[in-house]
Amino acid sequence: MKRMASKRNFTMLIGAGGTSGHINPALTLANYTKEQNPEAEIVFCGLKDSLEAEIVARAGYKLEYIRAVVLPSRGSRKKLRWLRENISGVWQCLKYIRRYKPDIVVSTGGFVGSPLVFAGLLLKKPVLLHEQNALPGRSNRFFGPFCKAVCISFAESVKYFKRKTRTVLTGNPVSAGFFKLTKEEARRKLNIAEDVFHIVMMGGSLGARSLNNAVADLVESGKWAAMIAEYPNLFLTISTGMQRGKEICRQLSAVPNITASEYLYDGLFWMASADLFVGRAGAMTCAELAALGLPSILIPYPYAADDHQTFNARTLTDVGAALMCRDQEFSAEYLHEQILMLIKDRVGLATMGKQARTKALPNATAKIHDTLLRVIRNGRD
Repeated sequence: MKRMASKRNFTMLIGAGGTSGHINPALTLANYTKEQNPEAEIVFCGLKDSLEAEIVARAGYKLEYIRAVVLPSRGSRKKLRWLRENISGVWQCLKYIRRYKPDIVVSTGGFVGSPLVFAGLLLKKPVLLHEQNALPGRSNRFFGPFCKAVCISFAESVKYFKRKTRTVLTGNPVSAGFFKLTKEEARRKLNIAEDVFHIVMMGGSLGARSLNNAVADLVESGKWAAMIAEYPNLFLTISTGMQRGKEICRQLSAVPNITASEYLYDGLFWMASADLFVGRAGAMTCAELAALGLPSILIPYPYAADDHQTFNARTLTDVGAALMCRDQEFSAEYLHEQILMLIKDRVGLATMGKQARTKALPNATAKIHDTLLRVIRNGRD
């Protein structure tokens, strides 16, 4: 009798990168897989000098470098470069697959995972995809019908895949800490007093110009000084972004009651410590807000493919867990108005938090892991 995949060694190659929204779910799955299968070998594939290179290294996993670029828009002159870079990436991935002989290839979507998925399919390796967004990305929609399974996070996503695609509704793999960590524990670690009204703003790993500008204008207009004069326990923590947030990070760091950083590596603790979250509506962010039961103001990234962040935000706004503002309408005036409204309405804020928790899916990682093992077993039979 063949043993279950969970009882024997196996090797998994994971393609993940570009943004933390693709990297973090891959890491959560990798960590859970290691807990359940200590002998499993897990290797990541991603870009050199990238966010994944830093985050994956911090997590203690091996990262093999590949080449890949995002698919350019129609009419762009960069299509030749896209073809050249991604063909090189596929050749690199073919080499890694032959070297590691993985039992399964996994991608959490995005352009960085595409060369690995394509190479895996060429060498007839079982491929598992995970889609974080309510509106699936182009890469997962394209490769979905050829893979053994596509784990989706929203029931509405099914209609965007071709009929022969094997979809499994799992949810997003949120780290267990988002379900377990309390606000009090997070504040003790970060040395934040209990009576502080703490706002955490995140514009994603790359930063968000509209969020940065709104806070800068809030300061320059004198509105922030007026607010902390009225509410001395009001504090704001903002991540300005690793690509374009260095200068504004330096400026905001000098402002009273504001903590600015290019990237918040302890994102779990910062979010868990918050009374209010303000930021983009990435799929993982929305799932983390639900797990924490955290009220939010969401500003969907306007240039996201197919406007998928708006679809993500609606999963929370539709149940009264969040407010949503279009990027072009987000300003210091809007931020000032909403902060004052919410800081005065603690009952309404608590209700938003309770509604956010109704959208949480605590077993998502386990479901993805179970699907992964099933794919491996079927491949070995």
